[in-house]
Formats: sequence, C-alpha cells, structure tokens
Amino acid sequence: PRCSCSCGAVFVDSAVCPCASMSLQIPRAALAAFLLAGSRHAAAEAQDPDTGYHLLFETADEEFSDRCVELDADSQAFPEWATGDFVLPSLGRLELGGKQFVGLLDGFGKLQRFAINGNRVCATYRMMSTGFYNESLREDTVGRGTLFYETSPPRPPCPEMDPMCNIQGPNDNNFVNTFSLGDKLISISDSPTFLEVDPTSLAVERVHKFTDHEEGMVPFGGSAHPVQRPDTGGLIDFVTNGNLMTGGAKVGVYELDKDDAAERKSLNQVHMDTGPYMHSFGVTTKHAVLPRMPVKFDVKPLMFGHGLADSFSNIDATKQAHANGFAIVPLDGSKVTWRDLPADDKLYFVHTVNSYENATDIVIDLTTAPANPFQTSSVVISSYLNKAERDQNTRGTAKRFVIPFDESKPITSFVISDPQAQTDFTRINPRMAGKDYCFYWAVQWFHDHESYASMAIVKRNVCSGSDTAWSRQFWYVSEPTMIPSAEPGAAEDEGLIIFTALDGAKNQTFLLTVDAHTMELRSQAGPFPRIGFTTHGQFYPRGTWPAQDSQGAQTFVV
Repeated sequence: PRCSCSCGAVFVDSAVCPCASMSLQIPRAALAAFLLAGSRHAAAEAQDPDTGYHLLFETADEEFSDRCVELDADSQAFPEWATGDFVLPSLGRLELGGKQFVGLLDGFGKLQRFAINGNRVCATYRMMSTGFYNESLREDTVGRGTLFYETSPPRPPCPEMDPMCNIQGPNDNNFVNTFSLGDKLISISDSPTFLEVDPTSLAVERVHKFTDHEEGMVPFGGSAHPVQRPDTGGLIDFVTNGNLMTGGAKVGVYELDKDDAAERKSLNQVHMDTGPYMHSFGVTTKHAVLPRMPVKFDVKPLMFGHGLADSFSNIDATKQAHANGFAIVPLDGSKVTWRDLPADDKLYFVHTVNSYENATDIVIDLTTAPANPFQTSSVVISSYLNKAERDQNTRGTAKRFVIPFDESKPITSFVISDPQAQTDFTRINPRMAGKDYCFYWAVQWFHDHESYASMAIVKRNVCSGSDTAWSRQFWYVSEPTMIPSAEPGAAEDEGLIIFTALDGAKNQTFLLTVDAHTMELRSQAGPFPRIGFTTHGQFYPRGTWPAQDSQGAQTFVV
C-alpha cells in the first residue's frame, strides 16, 4: 500500500508518516524496491511515457578527454566573454560488485568539463578518483564510508573491534558543487572536506589542507554553496562542530581568501542547542543569514554504523528555542540575533536564491518544501523510476522571507514561483549576489502542471511576477548557469544561460545555451555521451587558471 501524509511525503508499507519521526520506513521501502531493480528498470524503459527519464538514474561512467564538436549549423557562436570552461558534477556509477546505491546522492561522483571557444566545444568526462571510489575499486565492491542509505544488498556490518569503520572511511565523495581556489578546482559537498581537482584533466589530486583551527573534535557540517561576499569578494561558508556531551553544535562562519587558501578567517560563531542541517544560506553586505529548519542532525547514529538518514529527527519548535527561523549573523563579529517563525509555519528549504538587506529589512529567497527534503523519498533513487510514484512528489516553491530589523515586527513571506510546478536549482546573475534583484533562472518540474518529468528552464521576473521558459519534450535539463554579458551597461538579464539536457529518446546529452533575456535557444552542441543526474554547474571564464598540461592524468587519493 502507498499513501501520503500531511507533509506531502509518500511512504510505503508503514502506518507511520515519515514526517513525524526519524523512522526507517523510507529506507525499507527503497531496499525492497531495489531487490527488484532489474525488472523495475526494464519496466521503466518499456512502459514509462516520460521517454528516457529513467536514464538520469543509471550508471554513466564513460571517461574521455577533449572530445570536440562544432556548434550546430543554426547556432550562434559564443561571444568572447563566454569563452571558458563549464564544469558540471553528476552521478557517475550507481553500483559496484553486485551492490547498488539506494540514496540519490550516495553514488560515485563524476565531473564533466566543457571547454567553450567560439563555435567549438570540447568535452572531458572523468570519474572522481576519490579515496572512497579508489578503495571501492580495489575491493570490487562499495567500500567503507557514510551513506544516506545502506546499499542493496547491504554491505557487511563493521567488525566488533572496529564499530566506526564507516565514519572513519574516506568520506570524500564530494561532487555537489565546485569553485576555484588559486590554480585548483575545489569540489565540495555539505562537509568541511574540500577536494583539490586539476581543472584541465579533472583528476582528483588531494584533500585540501587548512592550517587554521575552524574544525573542532567533531566537525560534521558545512555548506556546498559558499557565497561570495558582496564587499570583499571573499567566499563565506561555515563549519558546524558537534558536542557529543550536550548534543549541541557551534556553527563557525568564516571567510576564505582565494589568495591565502590555507587560512579561513573566523567572522562569527553561532551556538545551537541541537545540530542543524543547512545545505545553503544567505550573505548580505553585513550579515550571514542562516536558515534553521526544525530538524535535529545527530552525529551519534553515524558512529554506530547507521546512515545519514537516521541522523535526522524533527524538532518540536514549541519546546526548543530558535529551532525554526533565522540566525542573523553579523560579519563583524557582533551579537547574533535570532528571528523565529511561528511553530506551525515550519521552515524546510534546500537552496538559497539570493539575499540582501536595506535600511529596514533583510530579504532572503529560498526554495522551500513541505517537509525535511533530506528525509523523504526525494533522496531515494527508486522513487524516480516509477512514474506514478514520482508524480506524487510535492511541488516545492521558491519563497521570499522579509525579516525586519525591528524585532517587534514579524517575518513575512510569500511565494515567488509557479505554485503548480516545482522550482529548484535556482541561479541569478552573479553580479547581483547580495543585492536587490529582479531575475532568477531555475529548473522547473511539473512544467505542464501534470507530470514531474515535464522539465523546463524557467526565467522568473521577481519584480513583475512573470515567467518565461524553455523546454523540449523528453529533454531533461540540468541546473541553468547565468553567464552575464560583459558589454558596457548590460542589463541584469543580458547574457547567456548555459546547461546540459539529456535527449531521453536518443540517450544522448547536449550542451545548450539560451538568451537570458528572451529565453530563445541560441546554441546547441553535441551529441555527447549521456550524463546522469546532475548537481550544480559553474562557468569559469578563460584565465581563471594558469595553462596546464595534464590532460589524461590519473591521480589517486589515499
């Protein structure tokens, strides 16, 4: 039996709504589904009317260097200011040695680089040679490390004499996002661990070393979305350190100077009664804005061999102070202010669109959900392979929260996306970060208001409330990245939107751009071998890194 609970999550074979507790109903359902994975994949291919959608969730581990194509004949060449590299992380391999990954973000990571110059695009695909992947290859099975959900069939439990073998594993499968640091590409996830990657070959070289003391005895959290500080240009992020004795946590907000990559400058600290989970956050000219979901993240289950999903539990915001709302963190180190939402107005979110402040308010725009998005079927691979199930997904919206500096005034919020669609993976013109703005671009599911796999790239005018979109039937898009025009006096929405799309009917991936202003197709390059489920792409203009001659290199992390 399948049913839904009030938070919108779908659960199977259970009398308990997964939104109400840290129950294991979802992993059990996912494991049961994966026991029939072969037949389910066959059924998806034969019967799914969303042609080829299931291909996003199958292994795509082909590797090569500099496979070049010319733009299609009717395409416009890339302008000089759009010459550079587009780097896109994805899932690469979803099984090894007879064991399949169950969690959506547990699979072995992969990086793709598209070198763009005029009418020519050259692609490099590389599996991430992390410690986790390399140890798994050596053992010919999924190796030790912390996963959201255990594999199917499960890995052997940790030995009695080494009960924390998973938490002590490499835990470096960090493929969610990238940024540049010196002459290296850095690949990150929601973890304090940074991986240094050669920006040409995409070979993982080493774990980045810091000389500071931001990380304590139990550092368990960070954000995969560092934010550029509007005034200094430095990168703002945080490290969450847990306290095993009290169950509390200390969030250390820091600035990373790209010219001094070994040192994180501490800006402020926030003490919380329980461990938070914040995939993203906001930065204005004077503040970091940390959204606090009414969710506790407890590292203790990880120490005893459980998955990340078991570390989440809901918090009763009427019983714990500052468990549902925002921590307003001054970047000058002064006192932190908490602004709470009503306990019945639960804040569940994934990504930050933008944040800024004016004389009276802080504004932060978030993609929101009706339940903890990291504890529902949306993080389980099998839920995407069945049309009936995925079409039951909730339709998360982007929301604006206006937080007055006057603490006697309440926070107000309103939806800034199509409520009949799901909107996420939002991007803005990077020059507008931390500023009042009008436009964002995003991935939209339920674009036709009926089918989850009906996908589009949508442009939202927040100032007017209007939408414009690009879509193509049975083409499944990645997150849009905005490359702003370098022309003098260019408007906020002048530039290119770059993304990949899987042609589900042909099992091929293409690199596309649309005009950021009109949303009309501007260029198409391909076909390239299929890329699986993607995370966050970044554009690096020519000159970001010194010229390197390391293509095809294979560097192993141990």
